[in-house]
Amino acid sequence: MFRCMTGFKAQYQDLTLLAVSEFNEWKVLMYGPGVICHGTHQFSEAKAKQHAVDLARHYVQERRHESLPEVADPEWSPTSYDDWLVWTG
Repeated sequence: MFRCMTGFKAQYQDLTLLAVSEFNEWKVLMYGPGVICHGTHQFSEAKAKQHAVDLARHYVQERRHESLPEVADPEWSPTSYDDWLVWTG
């Protein structure tokens, strides 16, 4: 069955970052053209958001070989029912 995830989303270049609440921990996801990455679970909202930003920065530097100027952290907004669906058994 599909269900929507509750949490926060942000844009980082052409990547969408998600920090979503799942029971007592936070799941981190990043997706964009040709890529989907799952980060490690975090135990607070703040750590999940920071991990998502770190994951995106690392991806851009290591995979795209792009140098990034110092950029302020992205603006986070609440997720909605149509942002992301996941299969749960």
